[in-house]
Amino acid sequence: MAYQISEANLSDAHAIASLFSISWTSSFANLLYGEFNPQDLANTLAAKITEQMVEPTTKFIVARSETERVVSVAQWTVPVDNESVNRETREEKEERERFEDELYWKKLPDSSNKDLLMDFNGGLRRLKEETLQGKKFFYLGNLATHREHRGKGLASKLIEWTFPQADEKAHLVYLETASDNPARRLYEKLGFRETGRSTIDDLSRYGGEGSHTHVALIRYPNISADTGH
Repeated sequence: MAYQISEANLSDAHAIASLFSISWTSSFANLLYGEFNPQDLANTLAAKITEQMVEPTTKFIVARSETERVVSVAQWTVPVDNESVNRETREEKEERERFEDELYWKKLPDSSNKDLLMDFNGGLRRLKEETLQGKKFFYLGNLATHREHRGKGLASKLIEWTFPQADEKAHLVYLETASDNPARRLYEKLGFRETGRSTIDDLSRYGGEGSHTHVALIRYPNISADTGH
């Protein structure tokens, strides 16, 4: 089967949301979000994805089957060339993050594990800051492929979409994933290397068992790549 790789259209929002909703099936995801109906989650996500699609820093790259169906998707945050330099002080940064955390808390559904979500996202934020240290980067936020179309190399193609741009601009490509995620083998095959970890040591505080670790993975730019300069 031939697949077409392209940027998503606004009309693809619900198809993308459906792929994300059926991919979040790990025990840790269930602990984070509680029991949820994938269709209800997709309906909620679709509205947010539609908003994100008009943002210049967000790109949804999709693979379409021969019937034009969206069967795989990668969500990217990309650097903007004219992005203003962030001059905020440490106090301003801490105040902004407190405000953002307050808004995030209020928007969380009652069925979610709010305390765990706040600790988890706070850990990932610190991990990203410590790993990137102000460098420009492409960020892979989500990746999902329909089960009937896995093993076709689609995930690799959607990840590699950023590589020529990252190499040309000498930017990093960054992602986080669970330390035991089988997809980690793919990331490492594509040149990503672990650069840090964030661990919640005791999930029993949140109704779970054991611990959970997310790792930071970076692909460094290929400075020898032919960028046309």
